[in-house]
Amino acid sequence: MRSWVLWIALPLAASAADIPGRYIVELSDRPAAVRLAGRQRRMVRDDEMATHRAQVRFAQQTMRTAVSVEGGEVLGSVDTVANALFVRMSAQAAQRLAGLPGVLRVRPERTFKLLLDRAVVVDKVIDAWTLVGVDHAGLGAKIGIIDTGIDNTHPGFHDPSLPVPAGFPKVNTAADTPFTNHKVIVARSYANLFSSFDPDTSARDHSGHGTAVAMTAAGVLTAGPKATIRGVAPKAYLGSYKVFGTPGFNDGAAESAILSAIDDAVADGMDVINMSLGDNLPSLLSNDSEVLALDNAASMGVIVVVAAGNSGPDLHTVSTPATSLSAIAVGATVNDRAFSATATVGGSQFLATPGSGPAPPAPITAPVKDVASIQSDGLACSPFSPGSLTGKIALILRGVCFFSQKIANVAAGGAVGALVYTNANQPDAIVMEAAPATLPATMVSYADGVRIKQLVAATPGVVGTLDFELKATFVNPHRLADFSSKGPNVDGSIKPDLVAVGKDIYSAEQSFDPNGDVFNASGYGSVDGTSFASPMVAGGAAVVKAARPGLLAAQYRSLLINTAAPAFSVPGVPARIQEAGAGQLDLAAALTATSTAVPASLAFGIGPGDVEVTRHLTISNVGSTTENFVLSIDPHEGISGFIAPGSRTAEAIAQSLPTPGRRPVLSPSSGAVTLAPGESAPLTVTLSGTGLGPGAHEGFLRITGTSSGLETRVPYWYGVPSGTPVNITVLDSLDGRLAGTFVPEAILFRVTDGAGITAPTTPHAKVISGGGSVTGVVSLNLVYPGVYGISVRLGTTPGANVFRITAGTQTQDVTLTSQ
Repeated sequence: MRSWVLWIALPLAASAADIPGRYIVELSDRPAAVRLAGRQRRMVRDDEMATHRAQVRFAQQTMRTAVSVEGGEVLGSVDTVANALFVRMSAQAAQRLAGLPGVLRVRPERTFKLLLDRAVVVDKVIDAWTLVGVDHAGLGAKIGIIDTGIDNTHPGFHDPSLPVPAGFPKVNTAADTPFTNHKVIVARSYANLFSSFDPDTSARDHSGHGTAVAMTAAGVLTAGPKATIRGVAPKAYLGSYKVFGTPGFNDGAAESAILSAIDDAVADGMDVINMSLGDNLPSLLSNDSEVLALDNAASMGVIVVVAAGNSGPDLHTVSTPATSLSAIAVGATVNDRAFSATATVGGSQFLATPGSGPAPPAPITAPVKDVASIQSDGLACSPFSPGSLTGKIALILRGVCFFSQKIANVAAGGAVGALVYTNANQPDAIVMEAAPATLPATMVSYADGVRIKQLVAATPGVVGTLDFELKATFVNPHRLADFSSKGPNVDGSIKPDLVAVGKDIYSAEQSFDPNGDVFNASGYGSVDGTSFASPMVAGGAAVVKAARPGLLAAQYRSLLINTAAPAFSVPGVPARIQEAGAGQLDLAAALTATSTAVPASLAFGIGPGDVEVTRHLTISNVGSTTENFVLSIDPHEGISGFIAPGSRTAEAIAQSLPTPGRRPVLSPSSGAVTLAPGESAPLTVTLSGTGLGPGAHEGFLRITGTSSGLETRVPYWYGVPSGTPVNITVLDSLDGRLAGTFVPEAILFRVTDGAGITAPTTPHAKVISGGGSVTGVVSLNLVYPGVYGISVRLGTTPGANVFRITAGTQTQDVTLTSQ
């Protein structure tokens, strides 16, 4: 298991991704944010905030003493959005601590993972700049980037015209002050909470991920080798909260560091928090410390934006803390411009996406060899004998093991380059995280990979050329990125909340550390992931808040979500609600909308075909004149448009549609309400139906101003389970263990039906190859809703161990590579 969220009545347990000997002690007293009863941060005086924080810290002293008595060490604490201590102690001492009065729960500390130019066209950012003026876009707003740091020496973060606000810069140590400037006004490093030694404890960004995220959100105009770029809110300030360390030393972020960063960001007065990180094993919302902390941050007026995750295309894959109902969870769509390299095989040229590793200065030309001729699965997850690939470009299938492992394996066999083609379930090429492998590597789409495989089979020894020079090509942007995580949420609510461009974004990269995940000597490059869709929305939040001050965080959330434009699974095919939420970010519409809805979506949950469920909504007039708002219901029970028969997209959409039967009814199905500026009105919405077929019943409640003609759309969703397994989604697997060893819960997975609802089933697992054994399959539902774990013993010979999961008629093979 990766992490536990346990009440004190349960035994404490540690897992592979938990930090050994580290625990989070949550106390029952209210943190400062709750003591302030949800008052907006801007309405709370600094001295008043300091008083409440001091009261919480004073009360923590008793528990600090208790930790010391147990022989433990307090590493840090939070007091604003959560009331908790971060401690190092034995499991037995932690268990005793859990039983003390005033302790809510004690659990092992887990780790989290990291998950623009043309993008501003697709998300209507340029239109928004026209409305407010680019020199006022985000003016005065502060965006906290909880990430790997920000390279403040990059030209994208130089704006001497911005005055440093009073009380800034803010740092955790004076030595980090050089990592601030007129634009980056906070540089906090949480190296004291990293899970292991780090050679650089400063606020410097060694990864580049945070630099690219910050540029996307709020970078200033700067010219790279391929394009001139600007962030969404170029006049906003940036706060750098570094929770990830040096690549290879602290690739994961400790939970204590993340909670401390959220705590500080709220206390520092950040208007927006962006978190392009996550854990794809979300726990119950009521037990998730990050979710609760973000809920408290939002209660103080902070707009929280979180990447939905990169575990698509299956449904029910949204990561935590994007599961927070107060956060804006952002999925990803493709850009309308891609920077592509090329792979030429047998005279046919294909678009390719280079990996994150170093690109050679000149094209690589060599015979192409399909590694499936050596290892039948073609995955390159096992070592190759020396000389088996000498002088060859290795053709490799995506899947099962890390890209870096594939590349290192073929390099050991003598390959001069790696040509990876993606799989049918994830057909689009992406930027591979190749580090620490250094062999030149590039990726092509599944369709192109199949064609190349055919060419290699037809002409053994056919010559190929990998050209790593990036050139711009224009594509249809009306399509979800296949890696974008989808809902439903762990509680059956709607996630993601909306989507924004998160593929082929040209952004700033760090040029300091070549071992970084997002490094380019030029300081610029192309990035993919919901990590970069999220700051599109975070920057948009800063633009909207700067242009429309005085609203509640929930109203800003609604402006961004409920004004979204229609999104598409593929061109011409509308996206389902649990794929794209309300739709594609439309920042210009968010600036002009006259109504908001709180909550921003109507989740009727998961239940039987006979249903009557009521939800409450508050509609507000945020315009400048009295407006009559007309209500209407737009059900999306069917699907329109064309998709290729037999494609993965066609299959997924067909499975999510409800089986023929009656449609649910929403009431009121129509109506109107007249509101003066600033006035609000409650609305009760009931979904009812009998004999509803299995699947997703969904649509939009439309709120249209009769005078302005402006519309907001509130998505609704209700799921009826079929009970039939359709997808086996592997959420995590443990590679690299010693041959012959027992690995508890080595494979974690979820079984869902066509609508993404957990399918009640008894899954089985068996060994296919490698000589290992399955020792057990257990449900982890009490900790991770809908998740199962497989414990195994690896074969005694180092190499690939293949296990097959079966649920109903569905199967999924998983390879664990031992050392």
